[in-house]
Amino acid sequence: MPANRRAAQLQEATCDAIIDAVRRHLPKSAYREFTLWAFSPSNPRRHEYLQVTGLTQLVTMNVTLVGGLVDADGWPVVERKLALMNAYQYFETIADNVAMGLGAPALSDSGRERLELVTAVNRAMIQVLSSGRSTPGVLLLSGHPHRIARRASAFDLSLAAVKHAGIAEEYARHRSGGATPSEAPSAEPVPEGAGDRADEVLNVPGEVEFGLWGALVADLETCRDVADAMDASPVGELVRDGLMNRYRAVDRTLRAPNLARMELAALGAHSILVAPTLAYGIGALAEAVRVDGALPTVVSDGLLTDVLFDAALLVRLQNDVGSRLLRMAGVQQAALVHRLTRRAVERRKTMAGDALALLVEEAQTEAALTRLHKDIVNEEVNVALWHARRAVDADGALRAFGESLGYLTDLYTQHYGRLTAGLSTLDERLGDRRVSTVIERFVKFHERMYAHRYTEKYGEYAI
Repeated sequence: MPANRRAAQLQEATCDAIIDAVRRHLPKSAYREFTLWAFSPSNPRRHEYLQVTGLTQLVTMNVTLVGGLVDADGWPVVERKLALMNAYQYFETIADNVAMGLGAPALSDSGRERLELVTAVNRAMIQVLSSGRSTPGVLLLSGHPHRIARRASAFDLSLAAVKHAGIAEEYARHRSGGATPSEAPSAEPVPEGAGDRADEVLNVPGEVEFGLWGALVADLETCRDVADAMDASPVGELVRDGLMNRYRAVDRTLRAPNLARMELAALGAHSILVAPTLAYGIGALAEAVRVDGALPTVVSDGLLTDVLFDAALLVRLQNDVGSRLLRMAGVQQAALVHRLTRRAVERRKTMAGDALALLVEEAQTEAALTRLHKDIVNEEVNVALWHARRAVDADGALRAFGESLGYLTDLYTQHYGRLTAGLSTLDERLGDRRVSTVIERFVKFHERMYAHRYTEKYGEYAI
């Protein structure tokens, strides 16, 4: 339980919102029952489950953003709104993990199949978010997407497969009354049907592992709920458009054969979900503390849209490149690339993949490379690695990486300045610093978090 009172309240509200979404949206299955149990007090590893699913960090971020900005009367409104967004982001993290391993330019047969599933989810999301569309998510993902999802392991498609498997086994023990079927006495006669129940319990972990299709359906419906919840707000269109932009951007990033670095960075800013998350949070804040007097004007003239894009781009670069590497002096970055290039020659490494392996090796002692390390090992999409992965040899890969690193660092510096100026203008236009404070805190939160190694407790969380 978090020490902060509001964090504890929000954590419980988030668990309740997820349970409510599961009951309303997730089709009947072992996965559904597991999720209901996982967020209930019956789960002895509930705290661990909240940590590995990113919800602990998410709640910490939420209370960091609004700390000191919302009084006791306004808190229930903010808590209710944030709990719904957190429920969506829980399912969205699961859906996002389906794309794990798809960052490489050449995919295996299973990778190409999962890419089809990602595209199906993206297209279904755009339908869900389109005005006047009401087709249920269970129908949008029926047929071929359903069959593909049934072949995908929800455990392998995560950064904590062993922990997820262990918690599923804990659930199987819970279903069997505290002991696995193999531990049950065998001397007594077996009642009719008991063997079937034992087999059912034994199969539970497998059904949970390959049951993520239900989570994808719930993801569609909670996304719909989030967009609908802000329809009457001045930021409603920013939320809905920002969500649609995410799914369009993800698909283009995964499927485009060629991308300029500027377009790649812009797609990354749209796909990271920062802009709609912040817009939604601003809408909740505006409803709770009445800061919306001039909010419609800063939305309509594009000021808030520009500020949110700058924030999104900064967080994307922090996520992919890493805060420490972005702050590293240009001469140090060049020295790093030169050192890796020399090492590749000395070891006669000739393939582009060999160059990326050298980056992973260097990350063992250089914490600034932790974000690159994570995405190379897991073959995730990364704006700093996109061109290096497509190079013809090791020398070309390291050259492409060095050019991307320099380009993205300059972009980071430029847009940090733009954000600072935009926040100042926002304060002046709104006559209230609370909106800009939320945005600034959001960027700073991720800047600190992505300075940690991704294997550390405070170094991993997906927005």
